[in-house]
Amino acid sequence: MVLRIGMIGLGRMGAAMAARLIERGHAVGGWNRTIERAAAIGGLAVKASPADVVAGADTILVSLLDEDAAETVYRGDAGILAVGLERKTVVDMSTLKPADMQANADAVIGAGGFFVACPVGGTVGPARSGKLLGLAGGDPAAIGRVQPVLDELCERIERFDTPQAAAAMKLAINLPLLVAFQALGEAALLTRDFGIDQKRLVSIIAGSPGGAPAIGLRAEAILAEMQGRRANTVGFSLEAVEKDLRLIDEAGRKLGFNLPVTEAVRRLAHDATREGWGDRDLAALTAFNLRA
Repeated sequence: MVLRIGMIGLGRMGAAMAARLIERGHAVGGWNRTIERAAAIGGLAVKASPADVVAGADTILVSLLDEDAAETVYRGDAGILAVGLERKTVVDMSTLKPADMQANADAVIGAGGFFVACPVGGTVGPARSGKLLGLAGGDPAAIGRVQPVLDELCERIERFDTPQAAAAMKLAINLPLLVAFQALGEAALLTRDFGIDQKRLVSIIAGSPGGAPAIGLRAEAILAEMQGRRANTVGFSLEAVEKDLRLIDEAGRKLGFNLPVTEAVRRLAHDATREGWGDRDLAALTAFNLRA
């Protein structure tokens, strides 16, 4: 069955998901703030605004960098909320703070639409091949409406009772991932003066009880960055890493507690982006402390 799907936000992840859905035979219309990104996706019906995307789709996927972009996309003059949402379902796949995700949910539902929060675990490769981890939060009936779309993008879907819970879970899965890449960089410093080859170090840690699976999957990129070369691809930029760490930190503070590990890695990610590393892959976080 051909599904009518809208895609708002065509950065690395949004573009990969749109290409996947088009390849699977669905009718996909999309909008991006930078029109060139949308025009580069073969088979995409390029739309002039988020409102135009909504008007031409039954399911609208949203993939945005941060809360400022979400504010414009939802509440701008030609935003999602500017048109009728009856019988339409908005699926927000962005990484946002729980309160911001819930505010978007309340606005969509208040306008007569359905809303599902479904931030995803995974980067560009899994998005392109339909192997993401979906964290779907909201009314079960609303999730059921978009299950066919989510099944095209996700190999595993975990359900949560509310959009807030799904958003919190996304922050929760990102935290140990980002800490692991910083920890690997510190492990490289610890072993550097003892003749241990970096490739061997990465291999041993990736296969150890303390090794995050992503280290093995990104080993080639990690080694390139450790050796002073940029990784060939960027699946998760350091700019986005810093943003996610900020959201985790702010979410913790709102709940009344500090997250000292998050704060420490956030400072390092901030330093990296300030020194011009923001457009490099997450793998570069491992290499930042090794720079000359």
